Amino acid sequence: MAHSRDDQLTLDQAYQAAYLWLDYVGEPPIEISEPSHGAVELVTQTAFVRIRSSDGPVEQSSVLALLRAADRGKRLMLFSPSGFSPGALSIAETQGIALFSLDKHGRTTPETTHARSIAPHTEPDPPFAPPPEDSDDDDFRSYTPLPTTTDDGPLGQQDVEGIDAAHTDWSDCPSCGTTHYRNAHFCKSCGTRLRTASGGEQAQMRCRSCGSRDIDPAG
Repeated sequence: MAHSRDDQLTLDQAYQAAYLWLDYVGEPPIEISEPSHGAVELVTQTAFVRIRSSDGPVEQSSVLALLRAADRGKRLMLFSPSGFSPGALSIAETQGIALFSLDKHGRTTPETTHARSIAPHTEPDPPFAPPPEDSDDDDFRSYTPLPTTTDDGPLGQQDVEGIDAAHTDWSDCPSCGTTHYRNAHFCKSCGTRLRTASGGEQAQMRCRSCGSRDIDPAG
């Protein structure tokens, strides 16, 4: 299944959606890198994962590249917002690789037998879907950029601390400002080690108005 370029996630959005899915199934990444243009690589305790974005369906060469780069003994997964070619699906099916497509809202669809075998019975809320018309915004947990102004002017630190807890699932790298899901250990852009919610620490947030990082997400 392929998606038109105007109707698909960016690579950064696809990374965030895949990270959310992995965390939801109990496989939070412990290593993050960007090995090539158009790809992000995640390593969990048991899986070797790539997010691949392109102008068209991901081809079989990307599946073969995943096989060559993978850590021996780990499950292989490939997420793509642009879909997969028949050749990519055929090789992945033969090699037991889990292929997942991502729609414009960040919802995953398993495309191979192995992907369907490890997909959870229920999915996490897609991070880029609009809130249902009949839902209360306070109950909506998809990612929304933090506001930087109010009717009274720019947000101060006290305003940021009071923002609904729905926004604390995402935080910014303290070095370059790249947004990551809350359990990221390393920044995918600059490699900086991040403070995370694991190990008793909370994700660090940065005020987008004043730049302060001395913010308590629990507010």
